[in-house]
Amino acid sequence: MAVVKVKSNLVGDYAANTQPADPELVAGRPIVATGSVDNAASDNAGSMYHLADIPAYAILDSRTAFDVENWGFATVNIGTEDDATALTTVLKSAGNTVSPVAFGDANHGLPLWQVLGLAAEPASGVISLYAHGPADATGAGSMPFEIHYRAR
Repeated sequence: MAVVKVKSNLVGDYAANTQPADPELVAGRPIVATGSVDNAASDNAGSMYHLADIPAYAILDSRTAFDVENWGFATVNIGTEDDATALTTVLKSAGNTVSPVAFGDANHGLPLWQVLGLAAEPASGVISLYAHGPADATGAGSMPFEIHYRAR
């Protein structure tokens, strides 16, 4: 067996001209966006609910969660304005809380724009997250949420 000495992606190797990781990875400041959104029983398919504006380079934390037990739609779709399911889509009956980010999953340490499947970081540097009504509401409801992320 070989004896090796390896650096994580958080440590730069200046001799090899490798820079340290992005600031969000090395020492990102934890931020929590805490909110709630309501829907009416009369809301129809195609309704959109603007949840928050997050820096595109932000790294989502596994504590990000949406409390959907009282949401007025049978399916929970959260994404961008143009892609209703970019962050998550799940039946409300699957559980009271939806957590779209899991520690150690394929999106671990990726900026929000990559997690959402965008080809590049938006020029504005900001991504607006939306909940979408995929069908007519089954009743009035609300969805409290916390979006935990790290940013510069």
